[in-house]
Amino acid sequence: MIANLSQREKLFLGIGALAVLAVILWLGVLSPYRTGIEAAEARIQSRERQLEEIRLLQREYRRLQQELALAERRLVTSARGFSLFSFVEDVTNRTGVRENLVSMRPQSPQTLGEFREESVEIRLDRIRLDQLVRLLHAMEGADLHVNTKNLRIRTRFDDRSLLDTTLIVSYMQKAT
Repeated sequence: MIANLSQREKLFLGIGALAVLAVILWLGVLSPYRTGIEAAEARIQSRERQLEEIRLLQREYRRLQQELALAERRLVTSARGFSLFSFVEDVTNRTGVRENLVSMRPQSPQTLGEFREESVEIRLDRIRLDQLVRLLHAMEGADLHVNTKNLRIRTRFDDRSLLDTTLIVSYMQKAT
């Protein structure tokens, strides 16, 4: 059958066969290979980004572990003989707001895992803003883990420069 073809027809048939072979080679081998390489490179870049995120999270985790260990050491060393009432009285005396202290009411202690949280609600009337800021700064700046959990501030109707405040101060310690 091919022997009956002229030289020109054999040439066209050979060129056509080479073209079909080239298309099959391109579509069947080279194009999927390139697509696979591109997909693999994209996965590699994605995994590298994930690895970098994991490294950042690992550093953050280690930093938080160190902070937790430091906080636990501070809790253990400062818990012996500590009284939240005495601390609040001392801070109010030092900041000059003792005469504004209306009440100190203890809250029921809460146990959170191996820690116990003690809280005191403090009510101050007719206090100036600068006095309140000094009081809060003295409480938060102490070496102890005393936190202001809640703070309500209301201006007085009779004198707008004075405030009535209620704050809840808490202290964490190891449960015994």
